[in-house]
Order: sequence, then structure tokens, then C-alpha cells
Amino acid sequence: MSQSLVADTPVVDYIEPAVMVQTMISTGASKADLGVGDIFVRGMLGGALLAFATSICFLAFAQGVPTAIAGLLFPVGFIIINLTKVDLITGYFALVPLAFLHRRMSFGQLLRAWIVVWAGNLVGSVAYVYIMWAGVTMMGQVHVPVPPPPVAAAPAAAALAAPAPAPAPVVAAPDPTGIGAITIKIGLLKTIHYEQFGMAGAIAAFMKAMLCNWMVTLGVVLPYTSRSAIGKVIATFVPIYMFFAMGYEHMVVNMFIIPAAMMFGAPITQSDFWIGNELPVTLGNFAGGFLFTAAALGWTYRARTA
Repeated sequence: MSQSLVADTPVVDYIEPAVMVQTMISTGASKADLGVGDIFVRGMLGGALLAFATSICFLAFAQGVPTAIAGLLFPVGFIIINLTKVDLITGYFALVPLAFLHRRMSFGQLLRAWIVVWAGNLVGSVAYVYIMWAGVTMMGQVHVPVPPPPVAAAPAAAALAAPAPAPAPVVAAPDPTGIGAITIKIGLLKTIHYEQFGMAGAIAAFMKAMLCNWMVTLGVVLPYTSRSAIGKVIATFVPIYMFFAMGYEHMVVNMFIIPAAMMFGAPITQSDFWIGNELPVTLGNFAGGFLFTAAALGWTYRARTA
């Protein structure tokens, strides 16, 4: 007696890319049905969880752990985000436009989803900033030393001729974690460091943001290829670790880093934050997520299943 077709069909924990793209479209379209409150709360949780993951990496940096090793901690935040299905604007940059292009949602619904999840990400990130700052500084009683802003390397001849700058005064700070000093250092690198190069710095931030959200959106959609929790965890971990270890630019991560650096005392202005970083990084994140993940995968696989 021959076995049934069901018995002969192997059960595998892998879903083909063409089905993954269908899931991307359906997931993007589902955002049109979510209420504003739901999107906002999911966005708040996404921003706060990402900030939590970033701060644990900063703790590792403060303890002298190399970036490539400390970066292994960061994907934990994205894993929680994926498993709880809360939201980030960077993931929406891939999923929602794909649904719009396939006429599963209107342009107004697309804009609503983007605006509300962005606002939720910002509120969640800043809320975590305040809570962390309050704990680390004993409600402002601990003063974290502020290093001098980063400067571009001078030409060799000028460096020889110019006198060495006086070292910046250091204020002792009984911060046992070291998170504050690391946050200030990285916040300055993400703002003033780019700005001193003018348009070249803005373009560099844009390019790094494109590369970032290529990997981030893969970290969002690759879990659709697995039915198991462990498969989804691994599919999330690999691309997310790659972008963070390389130091690329993520707009929601920066909603934590830069406001936190400002609260710890870094000489960063609102213009440095929004114009020097968030503007080019937001544009780059959209370009990377939409072009490299949504458009590329959507075209090559959806075309064969339409």
C-alpha cells in the first residue's frame, strides 16, 4: 500500500522567498487596518526596546569590549521586537510602500502609518533616555565628564606647525557603568563629526544609513522564511549584527543615542540632531529599505507569483 501524499511530503522549517514576499505585502497592508493608538503604542515599544539594546552595548563598550564583540548583544532588542511584533519606522520603509505599490493600501494610509509609527518610536526612545539618565546620574546628581568634540585630522605640515591643544578638563564622575561617557562620545561622532565635513559628511551619513536599513529590513523579513521561533531568532540576528558591528546609521537608534548624549551634557544642539543626523539618515534608511529589500525582492519574486 502506498503512503498518502501528506505522509510523503516532508515538513520543513523553510518558506520560499516568493511566499516571503507575499507575507511582506500582507504585513504592510495590515498597517492600514491598525488604529492610530495601536500603531503608536507598538512604535513606542519598538523605540524603547531598541534603546534598551543599544544601552547594553554601550555598557560593554565602557568595559573595554571591542565593537565587533559588543555588537553581538544588540540584535537581542530586534529579536524581542520581531517576536512581539511591535514596530519600527525603518521596517515600515520596506513593508508599507510594497503594499501601496500592490494597491493594498492608499497613499493616505501609507503616510498615516509612517507618521504615527515615527512619532511612537521617538516618544519611546526619549522616554527610555530619561529613565536611563535618571538612574545613571542619580537624577542629575552625577556629572559625566564631556570630552572635546571630534575634529578632522589636520594635514601633516599643519599638524607639525600648530601647537598641541590643551587637554580638556576632566570632572570626576562616580558613574560605575561608564554609559554616560560612551553615549556622549558616540553622540558627538554622529553629529558634529559629520557636520565638520559639510556636504561630504551628510552624504557619508546617507550612505551608511542606506547600508544600515538594507540589513535592518532583511532582519525584518527574513524571519518570514521560518515557522519556528528559533529560526526567526537566527534570521533576525545575522543581518542586525552585521549593520551594528559596522557602525552604520539607524534613525531610531539615533533617537536614543543623540538625545541621551544631550542629556548627559554633550554640546549638541537640536539642529545638530535633526539636520546634522536625522535628516540624511532618514533619507538613507528609506532608500536602503525600499530599494534593496522591498523593490528588489518584490520585483523578482512577486513577478513570478502574480
